[in-house]
Amino acid sequence: MSHSLTSSLGKRISYARKDSSLSQKDLAEKLQISDRAVSAYEVGRATPPLETLQKISKITQKSLHYFLEGEYSESDLESKLDKVQQELDQIKTLLRQQKKSAMLD
Repeated sequence: MSHSLTSSLGKRISYARKDSSLSQKDLAEKLQISDRAVSAYEVGRATPPLETLQKISKITQKSLHYFLEGEYSESDLESKLDKVQQELDQIKTLLRQQKKSAMLD
């Protein structure tokens, strides 16, 4: 794999990891590899084997296509929208609770 492809793959791995709220150490533990290996993948010094990439895909809930092609699939976008909807629902619940609490004061 060329350096530019390895580098862009690394950026996608890094983004997917951060988007999943995982540290390099967290991801490494789930993959049963060292955090130095995860770092090497993210900065493009090394390319993960396909088996490892499949595990990263499963852990981060990103499609394998996302890592190989660098594009968002429809399921990736749906997943993001679901997360946003959940956050909005939580905000609405908190606002209702605050409103009830203020009415009781």
